[in-house]
Amino acid sequence: MKRLLPVFISLLAVYSSTLMAAEITTINPHVSLLKQPSSLIVTQKIKQLTPVIVSQSYDYSLSVLRQAYYRGIDDIGSTIHLQQGLWAGEPYQPGGSIMPQVMLLGDLKAMGRLNSQNAPMAVVLLNYSPGGSGQFLYLAVMAYQHGKLVNIATQYVGDRVRVKGLTIKNSTIILDVIQPGKHDPACCPGDVARHVWHLNHNKLVEVPSHQAIVRLTPAILANTDWQLESWRYGEPVTEIGNIDLRYINGHFVGKVDCNNYTVTVKSQSQPGFIDVLEQHVAITNRQCGDPLSKHRQQQYFKQLANVTQFTYFAGKLALTYRHDNHIGVMIFAAKK
Repeated sequence: MKRLLPVFISLLAVYSSTLMAAEITTINPHVSLLKQPSSLIVTQKIKQLTPVIVSQSYDYSLSVLRQAYYRGIDDIGSTIHLQQGLWAGEPYQPGGSIMPQVMLLGDLKAMGRLNSQNAPMAVVLLNYSPGGSGQFLYLAVMAYQHGKLVNIATQYVGDRVRVKGLTIKNSTIILDVIQPGKHDPACCPGDVARHVWHLNHNKLVEVPSHQAIVRLTPAILANTDWQLESWRYGEPVTEIGNIDLRYINGHFVGKVDCNNYTVTVKSQSQPGFIDVLEQHVAITNRQCGDPLSKHRQQQYFKQLANVTQFTYFAGKLALTYRHDNHIGVMIFAAKK
């Protein structure tokens, strides 16, 4: 446990939910007695046959998935047991701090039916870090078998892949990603791609997505409303704050509490890199009820004006900014 402590501290916190149990309901037969109208009393027992009703609940809450067993990570080979969403192997050197790690990716999951049995399944994403620069993404299918949660299939996706979205539709798994293109540096994947899998006898079979691969430009952000979730890793926005963002025709537009804003955004030649033109910012000047609103507005525009790059992180929008020799990442969640 002491060995795992620094690993836990270095990771993002994940949210937990309530654990449910499988329930089996049985209705007992009811016995009734009928009396015959005769001097000879004949008693008949009539059993009312009632079928046994068995209901299986499928608990795919994060609190369960973060404690589950997983298999199929190529380099590890054996089954691993996540604890609070994390598994860490033995250090490569005795007493060392470098070790293989597997982490469940945030609260990103999909639920639905993947075969003819009509039982719902869950699909989650695992990040495997062997200890070097590689970050290997795996997709895992979870199902209940005989009342027990089992990892029935695992599929390798790629190295340093950023996840844009994960869904189950028409019994297929759809994973939208930002992946390295042919000439992209390892740090900065620039291809927007879609992967599609069918589950066939507990094996994932990839099929053509019929969606063309495009390069990462701000236009991909259109048609989505985003809400600021964290000023930077480990610093969430307070519940009182309400800061949102939307990309429309070369501009970031949105609100900071009660004030509207518009700022011009210029795309760079390298995918995912942008310039936010501070001199082209328009902000309304209403007096909001919260006394901290002015401070939030100043902090937000200071960081937004210095944004140099955008990408996705576990289905969320990540804006990287540089200010006073400091690099930070603002995290936005898609509004439902």
